[in-house]
Amino acid sequence: MNKYIFEVLRYGFWVEAVKAWAAKYAWYVHDHIAPLSRMKKAPGTRIHPTASMRCGENIEIGENSHINQYCCVWASPGSKIVLGANLLMGPGVKIFSSNHSKESAKAMNEQGWAEKGIVIGNDVWIGANSVVVAGVRIADGAVIAAGAVVTKDIPEYSIAAGVPAKVIGKRR
Repeated sequence: MNKYIFEVLRYGFWVEAVKAWAAKYAWYVHDHIAPLSRMKKAPGTRIHPTASMRCGENIEIGENSHINQYCCVWASPGSKIVLGANLLMGPGVKIFSSNHSKESAKAMNEQGWAEKGIVIGNDVWIGANSVVVAGVRIADGAVIAAGAVVTKDIPEYSIAAGVPAKVIGKRR
């Protein structure tokens, strides 16, 4: 018997392998399938299977918008994320509508949350590996350069880049 077939039969049905597979499947359902089923999606939206979502009931996405691979769109129970029509998100974009508090008397993993909604307009392009934090509004037509960290509102048809992101130009 081929040694690879033997390994699959020997380890593929091993109790630990089955437990690991079940845990990964459960995480995929938690991270993608369940939130995706609760999102408000307009026609023509495309969401890559590796995208990670939280609180799908608090996420809206406009028509013909694309959430690329390895993106995170994490709404929270007390805040919404609204993504406009014709939005393009490069790979690895992170959008978070909440953040941990910073009390010194508690461990970081025991902190409360600060929640603020995010609105991203129509015809916006967010470059690869950018981060959009809670409370930000990115207006229609804006372009966010790859790797930018958006901590303040971005006006319409502006091009923003940097950490923190600053307007560096206008779309023509």
